[in-house]
Amino acid sequence: MGRFSRLSYLYKEFTKMLKKPSLFLELFHREYWAVLRANFAVGKSWSENAQGQGLQKRNYASYEDYLAHQKVKLDYIHLVKEEREGLADYHVKYCEALRERLEKLPVAWPGKTVLCLAARLGTEVKSFLQLGGFAVGIDLNPGENNSYVLYGDFHDLVFPDHSVDVVFSNSFDHVYDIDKVISEIKRVLKMGGLLLLEVQQGSDQGRKPGLYESFWWSKIDALAALLEERQLKMVGRFPIEYPWEGEFLIFTPSQGDSAD
Repeated sequence: MGRFSRLSYLYKEFTKMLKKPSLFLELFHREYWAVLRANFAVGKSWSENAQGQGLQKRNYASYEDYLAHQKVKLDYIHLVKEEREGLADYHVKYCEALRERLEKLPVAWPGKTVLCLAARLGTEVKSFLQLGGFAVGIDLNPGENNSYVLYGDFHDLVFPDHSVDVVFSNSFDHVYDIDKVISEIKRVLKMGGLLLLEVQQGSDQGRKPGLYESFWWSKIDALAALLEERQLKMVGRFPIEYPWEGEFLIFTPSQGDSAD
Protein backbone atom coordinates (compact mmCIF):
# COMPACT_ATOMS: atom_id res chain seq x y z
CA MET A 1 0.00 0.00 0.00
CA GLY A 2 1.47 3.39 -0.98
CA ARG A 3 1.76 6.36 1.34
CA PHE A 4 -1.28 8.10 -0.16
CA SER A 5 -3.40 4.94 0.13
CA ARG A 6 -2.40 4.49 3.77
CA LEU A 7 -3.30 8.09 4.63
CA SER A 8 -6.55 7.78 2.70
CA TYR A 9 -7.47 4.62 4.63
CA LEU A 10 -6.73 6.25 8.00
CA TYR A 11 -8.67 9.37 7.01
CA LYS A 12 -11.72 7.29 6.09
CA GLU A 13 -11.56 5.43 9.41
CA PHE A 14 -11.21 8.70 11.35
CA THR A 15 -14.12 10.29 9.45
CA LYS A 16 -16.27 7.23 10.15
CA MET A 17 -15.63 7.57 13.88
CA LEU A 18 -16.42 11.29 13.88
CA LYS A 19 -19.82 10.53 12.38
CA LYS A 20 -20.45 7.72 14.87
CA PRO A 21 -18.94 8.61 18.28
CA SER A 22 -19.70 5.12 19.60
CA LEU A 23 -16.88 3.84 17.40
CA PHE A 24 -14.36 5.71 19.57
CA LEU A 25 -15.05 3.30 22.42
CA GLU A 26 -14.81 0.31 20.14
CA LEU A 27 -11.53 1.59 18.75
CA PHE A 28 -9.87 0.89 22.09
CA HIS A 29 -10.97 -2.72 22.09
CA ARG A 30 -7.74 -4.67 21.70
CA GLU A 31 -9.09 -6.79 18.86
CA TYR A 32 -10.06 -3.73 16.87
CA TRP A 33 -6.43 -2.70 16.77
CA ALA A 34 -5.57 -6.07 15.20
CA VAL A 35 -8.25 -5.50 12.55
CA LEU A 36 -7.01 -1.98 11.90
CA ARG A 37 -3.42 -3.14 11.49
CA ALA A 38 -4.34 -5.95 9.10
CA ASN A 39 -6.47 -3.67 6.92
CA PHE A 40 -3.79 -0.98 6.99
CA ALA A 41 -1.12 -3.39 5.78
CA VAL A 42 -3.09 -5.04 2.97
CA GLY A 43 -1.92 -4.53 -0.58
CA LYS A 44 -3.98 -2.12 -2.64
CA SER A 45 -2.54 -3.02 -6.04
CA TRP A 46 -3.86 -5.73 -8.33
CA SER A 47 -2.23 -7.66 -11.15
CA GLU A 48 -3.47 -9.74 -14.04
CA ASN A 49 -3.84 -13.36 -13.00
CA ALA A 50 -1.67 -15.70 -15.02
CA GLN A 51 -4.39 -18.34 -15.27
CA GLY A 52 -6.70 -16.49 -17.62
CA GLN A 53 -7.74 -13.30 -19.36
CA GLY A 54 -10.08 -11.03 -17.46
CA LEU A 55 -8.95 -12.28 -14.03
CA GLN A 56 -7.02 -10.36 -11.37
CA LYS A 57 -5.48 -11.06 -7.99
CA ARG A 58 -4.57 -8.75 -5.11
CA ASN A 59 -0.84 -8.33 -4.58
CA TYR A 60 -0.14 -9.55 -1.06
CA ALA A 61 3.44 -9.50 0.18
CA SER A 62 3.06 -13.13 1.30
CA TYR A 63 0.54 -15.91 1.86
CA GLU A 64 0.78 -15.18 5.59
CA ASP A 65 -0.35 -11.59 4.96
CA TYR A 66 -3.28 -12.93 2.93
CA LEU A 67 -4.31 -15.25 5.76
CA ALA A 68 -4.05 -12.51 8.40
CA HIS A 69 -6.14 -10.13 6.31
CA GLN A 70 -8.90 -12.64 5.54
CA LYS A 71 -9.15 -13.75 9.17
CA VAL A 72 -9.95 -10.27 10.51
CA LYS A 73 -13.08 -9.69 8.40
CA LEU A 74 -15.31 -11.47 10.92
CA ASP A 75 -13.57 -9.72 13.81
CA TYR A 76 -14.35 -6.35 12.23
CA ILE A 77 -18.03 -7.27 11.76
CA HIS A 78 -18.33 -8.36 15.39
CA LEU A 79 -16.66 -5.21 16.71
CA VAL A 80 -18.75 -2.62 14.88
CA LYS A 81 -22.40 -2.41 15.95
CA GLU A 82 -23.74 -1.47 12.51
CA GLU A 83 -21.93 -4.40 10.93
CA ARG A 84 -23.23 -6.82 13.58
CA GLU A 85 -26.81 -5.73 13.00
CA GLY A 86 -26.38 -6.07 9.25
CA LEU A 87 -24.98 -9.58 9.64
CA ALA A 88 -27.92 -10.70 11.79
CA ASP A 89 -30.34 -9.56 9.10
CA TYR A 90 -28.21 -11.22 6.43
CA HIS A 91 -28.33 -14.60 8.21
CA VAL A 92 -32.11 -14.76 8.01
CA LYS A 93 -32.53 -13.45 4.46
CA TYR A 94 -29.66 -15.36 2.89
CA CYS A 95 -30.52 -18.70 4.49
CA GLU A 96 -34.03 -18.46 3.04
CA ALA A 97 -32.89 -17.21 -0.38
CA LEU A 98 -30.31 -19.97 -0.80
CA ARG A 99 -32.69 -22.69 0.37
CA GLU A 100 -35.25 -21.57 -2.20
CA ARG A 101 -32.61 -21.68 -4.95
CA LEU A 102 -31.47 -25.14 -3.92
CA GLU A 103 -35.04 -26.46 -3.81
CA LYS A 104 -35.40 -25.64 -7.51
CA LEU A 105 -32.43 -27.81 -8.50
CA PRO A 106 -33.07 -31.39 -9.69
CA VAL A 107 -31.21 -32.81 -6.69
CA ALA A 108 -32.47 -35.19 -4.00
CA TRP A 109 -30.89 -33.42 -1.03
CA PRO A 110 -31.58 -35.85 1.85
CA GLY A 111 -28.35 -37.69 2.67
CA LYS A 112 -26.15 -35.71 0.28
CA THR A 113 -22.71 -34.85 1.71
CA VAL A 114 -22.07 -31.11 1.30
CA LEU A 115 -18.90 -29.09 1.97
CA CYS A 116 -19.29 -25.30 2.15
CA LEU A 117 -16.07 -23.39 1.54
CA ALA A 118 -15.30 -20.13 3.37
CA ALA A 119 -18.63 -20.46 5.16
CA ARG A 120 -17.93 -17.94 7.93
CA LEU A 121 -20.68 -18.50 10.53
CA GLY A 122 -22.46 -21.18 8.54
CA THR A 123 -25.57 -19.55 7.08
CA GLU A 124 -25.25 -21.58 3.87
CA VAL A 125 -24.65 -24.77 5.87
CA LYS A 126 -28.00 -24.28 7.56
CA SER A 127 -29.72 -24.04 4.17
CA PHE A 128 -28.40 -27.46 3.15
CA LEU A 129 -29.25 -28.96 6.55
CA GLN A 130 -32.83 -27.73 6.26
CA LEU A 131 -33.09 -29.69 3.00
CA GLY A 132 -31.80 -32.89 4.61
CA GLY A 133 -28.18 -32.72 3.50
CA PHE A 134 -25.24 -33.81 5.66
CA ALA A 135 -23.42 -30.47 5.54
CA VAL A 136 -20.41 -28.81 7.15
CA GLY A 137 -18.47 -25.65 6.44
CA ILE A 138 -14.85 -24.55 6.74
CA ASP A 139 -13.44 -21.05 7.22
CA LEU A 140 -10.21 -19.34 8.26
CA ASN A 141 -12.14 -17.68 11.09
CA PRO A 142 -15.35 -19.51 12.02
CA GLY A 143 -15.67 -17.60 15.29
CA GLU A 144 -16.23 -19.12 18.70
CA ASN A 145 -18.60 -22.01 19.46
CA ASN A 146 -19.60 -22.47 15.84
CA SER A 147 -21.51 -25.75 15.44
CA TYR A 148 -21.69 -25.49 11.66
CA VAL A 149 -18.20 -24.47 10.54
CA LEU A 150 -14.74 -25.91 11.21
CA TYR A 151 -11.43 -24.10 10.93
CA GLY A 152 -9.99 -24.78 7.49
CA ASP A 153 -8.34 -23.36 4.38
CA PHE A 154 -9.91 -24.10 0.99
CA HIS A 155 -6.43 -24.15 -0.52
CA ASP A 156 -5.63 -27.27 1.53
CA LEU A 157 -8.68 -29.37 2.41
CA VAL A 158 -8.31 -32.13 5.00
CA PHE A 159 -11.08 -34.30 3.54
CA PRO A 160 -10.40 -37.57 1.65
CA ASP A 161 -10.41 -37.98 -2.12
CA HIS A 162 -13.84 -38.39 -3.73
CA SER A 163 -15.67 -38.03 -0.40
CA VAL A 164 -18.14 -35.20 -1.09
CA ASP A 165 -21.30 -35.08 -3.22
CA VAL A 166 -21.51 -31.29 -3.36
CA VAL A 167 -19.07 -28.42 -2.84
CA PHE A 168 -20.61 -24.97 -2.39
CA SER A 169 -19.04 -21.52 -2.16
CA ASN A 170 -20.00 -17.89 -2.53
CA SER A 171 -16.44 -16.79 -1.68
CA PHE A 172 -14.35 -17.34 -4.79
CA ASP A 173 -13.56 -13.62 -4.64
CA HIS A 174 -11.54 -14.42 -1.48
CA VAL A 175 -9.21 -16.94 -3.15
CA TYR A 176 -5.43 -16.49 -3.06
CA ASP A 177 -4.40 -19.24 -5.49
CA ILE A 178 -7.28 -20.19 -7.77
CA ASP A 179 -5.55 -23.25 -9.23
CA LYS A 180 -4.97 -24.74 -5.77
CA VAL A 181 -8.58 -24.22 -4.79
CA ILE A 182 -9.88 -25.77 -8.02
CA SER A 183 -7.50 -28.71 -7.62
CA GLU A 184 -8.70 -29.36 -4.06
CA ILE A 185 -12.35 -29.16 -5.09
CA LYS A 186 -11.81 -31.68 -7.89
CA ARG A 187 -9.94 -33.96 -5.50
CA VAL A 188 -12.68 -34.17 -2.86
CA LEU A 189 -15.65 -34.25 -5.25
CA LYS A 190 -17.10 -37.60 -6.19
CA MET A 191 -17.37 -38.34 -9.90
CA GLY A 192 -20.79 -37.02 -10.83
CA GLY A 193 -20.69 -34.62 -7.89
CA LEU A 194 -21.55 -30.94 -8.13
CA LEU A 195 -19.70 -27.68 -7.59
CA LEU A 196 -22.19 -24.91 -6.81
CA LEU A 197 -20.93 -21.33 -6.96
CA GLU A 198 -22.61 -18.03 -6.30
CA VAL A 199 -20.56 -15.24 -7.87
CA GLN A 200 -21.18 -11.54 -8.12
CA GLN A 201 -20.86 -9.48 -11.26
CA GLY A 202 -17.37 -8.32 -12.21
CA SER A 203 -15.70 -5.00 -12.89
CA ASP A 204 -17.00 -4.75 -16.47
CA GLN A 205 -20.50 -5.34 -15.11
CA GLY A 206 -20.44 -2.47 -12.64
CA ARG A 207 -18.96 -4.00 -9.46
CA LYS A 208 -15.56 -3.34 -7.95
CA PRO A 209 -13.74 -5.46 -5.34
CA GLY A 210 -13.95 -4.30 -1.75
CA LEU A 211 -11.31 -4.28 0.99
CA TYR A 212 -11.38 -8.04 1.63
CA GLU A 213 -11.62 -9.42 -1.91
CA SER A 214 -8.42 -11.04 -3.17
CA PHE A 215 -9.47 -12.47 -6.57
CA TRP A 216 -11.62 -10.73 -9.15
CA TRP A 217 -13.02 -11.05 -12.65
CA SER A 218 -14.00 -8.64 -15.39
CA LYS A 219 -17.11 -10.71 -16.17
CA ILE A 220 -18.57 -13.87 -14.73
CA ASP A 221 -17.86 -15.48 -18.10
CA ALA A 222 -14.11 -15.12 -17.44
CA LEU A 223 -14.34 -17.16 -14.23
CA ALA A 224 -16.64 -19.73 -15.85
CA ALA A 225 -14.19 -20.17 -18.73
CA LEU A 226 -11.31 -20.81 -16.31
CA LEU A 227 -13.26 -23.51 -14.48
CA GLU A 228 -14.15 -25.23 -17.73
CA GLU A 229 -10.50 -25.12 -18.80
CA ARG A 230 -9.74 -26.97 -15.56
CA GLN A 231 -12.06 -29.86 -16.55
CA LEU A 232 -15.16 -28.72 -14.68
CA LYS A 233 -18.13 -28.86 -17.02
CA MET A 234 -20.87 -26.27 -16.59
CA VAL A 235 -24.30 -27.93 -16.39
CA GLY A 236 -26.43 -25.04 -15.13
CA ARG A 237 -26.50 -21.28 -14.75
CA PHE A 238 -29.07 -18.69 -13.66
CA PRO A 239 -29.11 -15.11 -12.30
CA ILE A 240 -29.46 -14.20 -8.62
CA GLU A 241 -30.25 -10.88 -6.94
CA TYR A 242 -29.42 -11.48 -3.27
CA PRO A 243 -27.08 -10.93 -1.48
CA TRP A 244 -25.80 -9.16 -4.61
CA GLU A 245 -26.50 -9.25 -8.33
CA GLY A 246 -24.68 -12.16 -9.87
CA GLU A 247 -25.15 -15.74 -11.00
CA PHE A 248 -25.53 -19.24 -9.61
CA LEU A 249 -23.16 -21.56 -11.51
CA ILE A 250 -23.29 -25.37 -11.48
CA PHE A 251 -20.34 -27.54 -12.52
CA THR A 252 -19.52 -31.24 -12.49
CA PRO A 253 -16.15 -32.98 -13.04
CA SER A 254 -15.64 -33.82 -16.70
CA GLN A 255 -15.93 -37.52 -17.56
CA GLY A 256 -12.56 -39.21 -17.49
CA ASP A 257 -10.90 -36.44 -15.52
CA SER A 258 -8.81 -37.60 -12.57
CA ALA A 259 -8.11 -35.66 -9.40
CA ASP A 260 -4.95 -33.57 -9.52
